[in-house]
Amino acid sequence: MFKSGYITIVGKPNAGKSSLVNKLVGFKVAITTPKPQTTRFNIKGIITNEKSQMILIDTPGVHIPKDKMGEYMMKNVQSAINSVDVVVYMVDASRPTIDEASETIMENIASSKVVTFLCINKIDKIEKQKILKIISIYNEYFNAIGGEFKEIIPVSVAKNDGLDILIENIEKYLPEGKMVYHEDEITDITEKELVEEIIREKALNNLDEEIPHGIKVEVEKFKKRKTKNDEAIYDIDVNLICEKMSHKGIIIGKDGKMLKKIASEARVDIENLLQDKVNLKIWVKVRENWQKDENYLQNIKSKI
Repeated sequence: MFKSGYITIVGKPNAGKSSLVNKLVGFKVAITTPKPQTTRFNIKGIITNEKSQMILIDTPGVHIPKDKMGEYMMKNVQSAINSVDVVVYMVDASRPTIDEASETIMENIASSKVVTFLCINKIDKIEKQKILKIISIYNEYFNAIGGEFKEIIPVSVAKNDGLDILIENIEKYLPEGKMVYHEDEITDITEKELVEEIIREKALNNLDEEIPHGIKVEVEKFKKRKTKNDEAIYDIDVNLICEKMSHKGIIIGKDGKMLKKIASEARVDIENLLQDKVNLKIWVKVRENWQKDENYLQNIKSKI
């Protein structure tokens, strides 16, 4: 009996959702940074084996929206809870706080009546006796609002601890069904989108706290050609959009050093992704209040 189904990973920023999806898929389908709101739209990671196909949905970090983009991001999260087979609610064991945003999303999960797991990540960072206390706090709250954790699984994504148990239990709750995606597919996002995300990841990791949330990446040119030596190379031209002229100067850096660092780090990952040489050019452009741009917001909405 072959099984297939959708599994949504939900949790606060930096709980380890994207890292979990990448580790389970065995390929970097979602960018990871220590900055909140790194993930802006739902990304699918696909695991196919002899017994099942598991479609993991990585979602934006749960937060209280402060702008239109935040509202669309949280709509993505809510959408990913509905019409799936399993929800994995992920908690950072080193920062186990049930705040307003957590309460709201847990109430939504409870009302959906979908099969829900509590996955406590980063257990390698705390004393073992504290895990039971975290389980008790979350279990008590979820039960009080009409929910039930079908499974409670402590893991350490970084240490590969407990991930096999998580997969086994997810598989147990999936319905019988055929493959949704071809067995060779591992994600639903395109190479162009992956390139945009890689560059944004490098910018997030290298820039100050204030700037990353005000940037986005647009690939203007994505073309493969042959060199004179008959070697394959990709010409990729990119606009890195920011909201303020002062931010543009910081992104470029003194003598262009910051932009060169971002481009250099991105090129390595992009070449690994495409398995060919890359000619990467990045231009920094100012577009004030781009986060209110309905075209971009509709693009995020289209990922719901």
